[in-house]
Amino acid sequence: MPITKERKEEIIAELTEDLKKTQALILTDYRGLTVADMQTLRNQLRGMKTGLHVAKNTLIELALQRAGMPVPQDLLEGPTALVFCYNDIAGPAKALNDFLKDKEIKVKGAILGGNVLRGAEANALANLPSREQLFGKLLGTINAPGAQVAGVVASGIRQVLYVLKARIEQLEKQGAPA
Repeated sequence: MPITKERKEEIIAELTEDLKKTQALILTDYRGLTVADMQTLRNQLRGMKTGLHVAKNTLIELALQRAGMPVPQDLLEGPTALVFCYNDIAGPAKALNDFLKDKEIKVKGAILGGNVLRGAEANALANLPSREQLFGKLLGTINAPGAQVAGVVASGIRQVLYVLKARIEQLEKQGAPA
């Protein structure tokens, strides 16, 4: 049963709205996946606040145009599933790659910041550190100078204590009260 023109417009409007909110868009093939596989993948990605949509390539193309994003014609061949990365890019990309690796399906490409990534570039998104890891590194970098200053101050105090302890031991050996 064909989709009505009104329903197509609704789909394009939904996709356009999602495209405007996303930081990255991953395009992948889904041939060979069962309905249960798709549901499992959707549930995994939903936990990461990421959306997975399947639509006709012509509708995806119109939505990309309306959102002002590049339209990679070579990536819109065959069945296409879209993964919308709203907050974190690395986490969903890694989950998608891990899930598809077992199924022997590859990611077609990605759109990140107006740039089209293909093949290995798109797969490299899965190797990026997650948002939480980046925050951890940033916090470590911010705390490092303070920790170094505290270490220097503590070492100075420690040296004074060692000198006092050595002097006490010296006096005790000489028989003088401490």
